[in-house]
Amino acid sequence: MHEIGSGATPDGATWATKKFGETGPIGFSAAGASHFTYSFESIGATPVTATGGKATVPNLAPRHAGPTTLQVYAFDAAGNRSVRTDYTFYVPPGSTADRPGDTTGDEIPDLLLVDATGNLRNYAGDEGGELYSWLAASYTRGNQLNPPGHWYDPGTGTAALITKHSDTYPGDGITDLFARTPDGRFWLYPGDGYGSFDVDRRLQVLLPPGTPNPATWTQIKAIGDVTGDGRPDLAVRAGTAFWMLGGYTGASFQEATLMEGTAWARREVVNVADTDLDGTPDLVWRNLDNGNMYIRHGRPGPTAGSVDLNSLKQAANSRDGDVSYGTGWSEGAMSAVIAIPDVSGDQVPDLWVRSGTDGQMRVYHPSTTSAGVPMKVVLGDNWSGMKSFG
Repeated sequence: MHEIGSGATPDGATWATKKFGETGPIGFSAAGASHFTYSFESIGATPVTATGGKATVPNLAPRHAGPTTLQVYAFDAAGNRSVRTDYTFYVPPGSTADRPGDTTGDEIPDLLLVDATGNLRNYAGDEGGELYSWLAASYTRGNQLNPPGHWYDPGTGTAALITKHSDTYPGDGITDLFARTPDGRFWLYPGDGYGSFDVDRRLQVLLPPGTPNPATWTQIKAIGDVTGDGRPDLAVRAGTAFWMLGGYTGASFQEATLMEGTAWARREVVNVADTDLDGTPDLVWRNLDNGNMYIRHGRPGPTAGSVDLNSLKQAANSRDGDVSYGTGWSEGAMSAVIAIPDVSGDQVPDLWVRSGTDGQMRVYHPSTTSAGVPMKVVLGDNWSGMKSFG
């Protein structure tokens, strides 16, 4: 079998000439084949009749942008099936602006991570929170992929803290990446629209007086604009404190708000987003030791869709205190929890969760009142060695 339409090649070395959302032709050929079946990442199977051992699909439509794998079987007249042939290629982003969590222009959240060897990867998301193929997600202008030591320092064992939400700078509609690198500095990496980042274009982020040194940070979480000023915000944990950085302008954050200073050494910010669908962002957090997950419902801020940060500082300030959102969420049980925009269709933010026991990644579709249970494994490998997620 051979022939990939739309300018792509089977080894994934080049990109298709058709953007996501467009269709293009693809041809299959195998001696003696009466028909073929094809699918993306083994989801479903579409039959196509062959003539003289060849078949053409005139309007192939990939499920997502970025790395994608087409899986094909040939069948002879007796129904005997061939060994599966996989074609991996890359689909360019669509023409619309990235939505929150999306880095490849297909409006589906993607997963960035620093892998076990210290490289930045981007796993293309699919419907329902599925994850399949990945691409190397950073490079230099000299076309060196994942420059050594940039995302992980093996000497100190320090990995970059990474997080993304949406377009941050320069207003081009492409999702950007915040990272605290292993050297203790804090950067913004403008996205290239294809799911990766040119490290030579990074901008060092200036911080307002009183902000803790980035070298002391233990977590960063990009949350978009929750304060209503039209500028991106960032949740930060440092030592025992929880901070909110606000008013990012493309060069610096303008405000650093201490949310709480003594209780956050063993707490984790899971998300700051509207979780109960009342139009106001809430704080979802977990106790890393006892495994309790809570939702702290925010009070409305100065503009529609914003939150009064004071209502998230303490349970007593919130709408109704810290409300249980689930149990069994200790760091030992769930070694990584990554909040993402809704992928289930109910508008409630969803979760990718790495198990602390088998290392596999699962997707959760929480409700407005519960973090829920795992819906399915989205990556079957043991991911215990992955360094950080965003």
